[in-house]
Amino acid sequence: MAQSIIDTLKEEHKMVLSELAELSEKGTSNREQKYSTMKESLLPHLVGEEKVLYPRTREEPEMRDISLEGIEEHGAVKTLLSQLDSASAAEEDVWVAKMRVIQENVAHHIREEEDQLFPAMQKKMSSDELSTLNTRYEDAKKAVLPVAPR
Repeated sequence: MAQSIIDTLKEEHKMVLSELAELSEKGTSNREQKYSTMKESLLPHLVGEEKVLYPRTREEPEMRDISLEGIEEHGAVKTLLSQLDSASAAEEDVWVAKMRVIQENVAHHIREEEDQLFPAMQKKMSSDELSTLNTRYEDAKKAVLPVAPR
């Protein structure tokens, strides 16, 4: 059987939390490369949720509010990433402070999804639907991934 979107999202959540934790420390080596790698996994994740997960969960009254909040949290994280993109890496204290705010926002967002949204999805949706959503989610992510030069 194909993987559930819930399982995929939980795996990605674990990975991005680990990446954010490392980037939130002072003295991180290869910070620019690690930041770029984190964004390459986080941004497609956000787009996939916005294009596939939230449109479906917003249809259900018991999931609507948490879905709308999730969309707003994504917007906040994108704004913070944009600020971080233009922050000077030479000012490590400021850069790390911004990264810690991103880390806190993402951790909050993940807790809400995993503690509230995912259990509601498991109650409301069949395993076939969760697998279908996963396929659509993966396709949405691929559509925004950068294409490697040939």
